[in-house]
Amino acid sequence: MRGGDTYTELGGETQQCQFAEGNYINPGPWRVPYHHHHVMSYINEFNIAIEPFIQVNYNALVHSTKAFGGKPQRYREVQADYQGYAAELLGKALNQNALDDALTLEDREKLFESLRHWGALTNKGDYKKSYEVSLRRGFAISPGGGLSPKPEPSELFDQSALIQSELWKYIVNGQDIEFQSSIFQPVGGMDNIAKAFEKRVGDLIEYNAKVTKIDQSDTGVTVNYQQQGIAKTAQADWCVCTIPLSILSQIPVQTSSGMQAAIRSLPYAASVKVGLEFKRRFWEQDEAIYGGVSYTNLPITNISYPSTKFCDKGKGVLLGAYVWGANAFEFTSLPPQERVKKAVEYGKQIHPQYAEEFDNGISVGWHRVPWTQGCYGLWTEEKRAEHYENLCQVDGRLVLAGEHASNLPAWQEGAISSAHDAIKRLHQKALSTMA
Repeated sequence: MRGGDTYTELGGETQQCQFAEGNYINPGPWRVPYHHHHVMSYINEFNIAIEPFIQVNYNALVHSTKAFGGKPQRYREVQADYQGYAAELLGKALNQNALDDALTLEDREKLFESLRHWGALTNKGDYKKSYEVSLRRGFAISPGGGLSPKPEPSELFDQSALIQSELWKYIVNGQDIEFQSSIFQPVGGMDNIAKAFEKRVGDLIEYNAKVTKIDQSDTGVTVNYQQQGIAKTAQADWCVCTIPLSILSQIPVQTSSGMQAAIRSLPYAASVKVGLEFKRRFWEQDEAIYGGVSYTNLPITNISYPSTKFCDKGKGVLLGAYVWGANAFEFTSLPPQERVKKAVEYGKQIHPQYAEEFDNGISVGWHRVPWTQGCYGLWTEEKRAEHYENLCQVDGRLVLAGEHASNLPAWQEGAISSAHDAIKRLHQKALSTMA
């Protein structure tokens, strides 16, 4: 979504993006992990310019309305203290011979040494306010030059208050394999990947074509569709269908009973994104937060700071909400500007500057997105066991592909790897029919 773009969702609500030139929000995919080899291979093949996406920012915030009086805390402070207290407790267990049966003496000595390094403990194994600890969590008075004040270590969180806060659950997010550095984003917006494909196959695409029926026989596939109100038909020997199951389940499709059941059995996750533009990049100028994500137990879930145009003096755009679950259904039920309003109201609890600096916003509720009507296929282990194989089989002359036909749902990598696999198997079947 860029300034000047117009977007109409199901129900007829139309938004016009008012972002300043050069600002944008990715309402769908927004990150490319380094190990998503299919996406990265196309980025390399098509020479798409990319830049780092900052997932973990130790100076970003973690927030709970139920902890520390609702005051946001720095990611680095929570991580340093949680690791320090955990290391101290395990070190005490070692020194009290509680792990003698599990570890050799040499193992215990090495483990204790590792805990001291990991948790910034004293030689005796204590986690307490110190210069070394403040090198992890930050200083009350930072080191400076000349006759500036001497550095002063910062105070630690109370151990019990930290444990009860549950803020520790946010600090592991960056350790999930999908969020481990390096992560990338296309310069200027995720749609530059789609545009690179379009540049190469655009003459094969029929735009604004609504599929209304898919039939197949022993010799071919027939697809009925409407284009600008005109009924049309396409015929081919084989068909790779990438229509999301949230839509395909509403279309008459001639398939086996197993595939029919699979198509109709998969619900789609709800999600809402809200892009907020502010008069200035206050998160950088006031708080030294350059990229990364702040987390909260509020319905907005998180705030993501732009990983581009650092130190720009103009307006800046945040991902002001990335809503899931029941909260996403509630947000989706609201008019778009009400979603924006709620994102601003919640965000003020984390960044009070919202009240003064907010300029405009835009929102996308994925259950109201035409042609998808949902965010991604919400598989469970039980549903995969019952339906996944039937969904992915070459069914007569039809095969399905997309993130819903992968073990990596919601990601572009799942969609592309699914397509590669489907095409390979379809090609093998086509060759076998010619033998």
